[in-house]
Amino acid sequence: MPQKTNLNTYPYFDDFNPNNIYHKILFKPGYPIQARELTSLQSILQNQIEQFGQWAFQEGSPVISGNITYNDRYYAVELKNTFNGIDVFEYFGPIPGKIIFGQSSGVRAKVISCINSQKSERNNTTIYVNFIDSDYTNSEYIGFSDGENLLLEEDTVFTIGENQDTVLTIRRGEAFASTIDRNCNSVGSQLSIDSGVYFARGYFIKNDPQFIILDQYNNSPSYIVGFEVLEDIITS
Repeated sequence: MPQKTNLNTYPYFDDFNPNNIYHKILFKPGYPIQARELTSLQSILQNQIEQFGQWAFQEGSPVISGNITYNDRYYAVELKNTFNGIDVFEYFGPIPGKIIFGQSSGVRAKVISCINSQKSERNNTTIYVNFIDSDYTNSEYIGFSDGENLLLEEDTVFTIGENQDTVLTIRRGEAFASTIDRNCNSVGSQLSIDSGVYFARGYFIKNDPQFIILDQYNNSPSYIVGFEVLEDIITS
């Protein structure tokens, strides 16, 4: 399947046609080079790569497969949306990767990711964590206590405000959020993929590492997961 973007338009005028069976563009000294010639030169080479790719691979085939990991123990902790009068998600930028602990429970965890209340199915700001001091290998695990404050293990600087122009520093051992008053712990599910290369639309395309939350608060998902291929022209 070749690319869907039509480049035979202003300002590119890529009029390459594989049925013409042209395989090379030659340049002569003393003559100016046209943008159309440079674009067509790329299209001729790309056509050669695409034909080889179609012989060697099916559309969407992994060339260098990214490692796929399914996580059915993606631990969710629901938080109150405000803390000390501030929307907690405003300063959550640096939170992933930090170690936090519960003020009353003493449970420690490393934050993996977070979603705001607008994206949450339960309308609660939610963090996803790996528990450090809990037996998370079993179905029964020790989570944070309902209604307790969460504290940071290291000093962290946040920027808040509409223009991110206000600096907020939360010191080690200082609370930055609190869990909801009832049933703050849940187990979600997540799928992640490492960087790899896939054959699609005639190109060998590299993907960045990425992840998707399948179910926010449930670990019995049923989905077909794949890539969505988008074509964009990036100008200067």
